[in-house]
Amino acid sequence: MLVLGIETSCDETALAIVRYENGKPDTVGSISVIAERVSSQIPVHQLYGGVVPEIAAREHLRSLPLLLNDILTEASLSINEIDGIAVTQGPGLKGALLMGFSFAKGVAAAANKPLVGVNHIEGHLLSPLLSHSALDFPFLGLVVSGGHTELVEANAPGDYRIVSRTMDDAAGEAFDKAAALLGFDYPGGAALSRAAEGVTSSRFVLPRVMLERAGMSFSGLKTAVAQLVRREWDGLDKACCAELSFTIEQTIVEVLVRKTLEALSQRSLSRVAVAGGVAANRGLRLGLERALREKNLPPPFFAEKRYCTDNAVMIALVGACRLAAGERLASRASVLSRWPIEEMRRPG
Repeated sequence: MLVLGIETSCDETALAIVRYENGKPDTVGSISVIAERVSSQIPVHQLYGGVVPEIAAREHLRSLPLLLNDILTEASLSINEIDGIAVTQGPGLKGALLMGFSFAKGVAAAANKPLVGVNHIEGHLLSPLLSHSALDFPFLGLVVSGGHTELVEANAPGDYRIVSRTMDDAAGEAFDKAAALLGFDYPGGAALSRAAEGVTSSRFVLPRVMLERAGMSFSGLKTAVAQLVRREWDGLDKACCAELSFTIEQTIVEVLVRKTLEALSQRSLSRVAVAGGVAANRGLRLGLERALREKNLPPPFFAEKRYCTDNAVMIALVGACRLAAGERLASRASVLSRWPIEEMRRPG
């Protein structure tokens, strides 16, 4: 089955064509990527220090038909040869979601193709399956993507239970906001991590909030970083900035690793899959690998770095699974800017 995936939940326009092979019951099938494109809006939003929803929606509208033409040309396919379409229905920025959703509905109607809506977080949760055939259900998923940080017990496709999630700022937001306070250009999380490389110790201490309670919180970290930057402003040279970057990264990583270990213990799970933009962070990868090794647990399954950020391949994977089960999007359906993953159901 050939599936077209469309992703426009935030500031990246992504399309992909994949070939899907059905999995067994309670599994996800495998896919091979025929063509994919991602158009990043970072240069546009850097001027404003963050994503401007109206601009994001406009850029999606401009890019969608161009990218569709590109991937069909690369794959030497016509839209009539596509078997089904999967589009991100939520969660995300409403205007951005509407651009991709409306485009997908139009293409599906014009080509008379089945269409299914996909939960963006489910896409991230299952994205490690794109690269790890050994990953099987049940597993604990750590999703650290943009405004979402949550630990999810994944028992089967569509059978998810939230173990823990942030009460306020997510880990990705904490990285980017702290980076902005240190003077890094948006999005600064990756730049902050690069600055931290090579640093092995720090005189600075930041709060690890809610370690002894359920849930996670990173808003206090941002406030603490702001206070530290204000206090150290006169001496905030490159070395001091690197030291602060190291402390910020280690603080976030420590919380994520500790919460992951607690969740594994509480749920009697052994497999961990990590996805989302922060899953590409070197400190998190090393920290979690070391922690699991010390507990004699299997190494974590990280999403491939190119599939950590928003992409259409993960949307096509989830959508193909649901299309194969006979699901179809209702004609009156619309986007869902808030769509908790625990509200998902098994395909079909």
